[in-house]
Amino acid sequence: MSNGIIIFLYCVAAYGLSNMMVFGSGPFRIFEHIRDITDMISEHFGSMFKCMMCFPANIGWVVSLIDWFLVKQIAITPFNILLAGTNLWWLALLCDCCFTSGIVWITHNVESFFESIADGTSSVQEADNNNEIEIND
Repeated sequence: MSNGIIIFLYCVAAYGLSNMMVFGSGPFRIFEHIRDITDMISEHFGSMFKCMMCFPANIGWVVSLIDWFLVKQIAITPFNILLAGTNLWWLALLCDCCFTSGIVWITHNVESFFESIADGTSSVQEADNNNEIEIND
């Protein structure tokens, strides 16, 4: 399988897991229970499970760590693929953390933008002459 496909599948999986954990209820409301338990542990720890930028960042470094040290045969995170054969595991962790957070956040915002257009709640509308876009505040 090519590296591009692996990175694409990694991005889709990271977005899916983040979306389920942050917004989903899951079977038997398991994700809601996890969010409630983390809120009881600490307000800051609980907020990590409610943020589409925070949770994927942690997915990034945890999966990178597992990939670098436990699953050495297959590189599945973007920077483990790029930095394979080097001893820069710490850089791969940091970069995978940032990459995963960024790609999930961008995907989430693009999805939210198109949902707001479909719902009619977007502040972006076409002007009367259809050549300009107006942004209403």
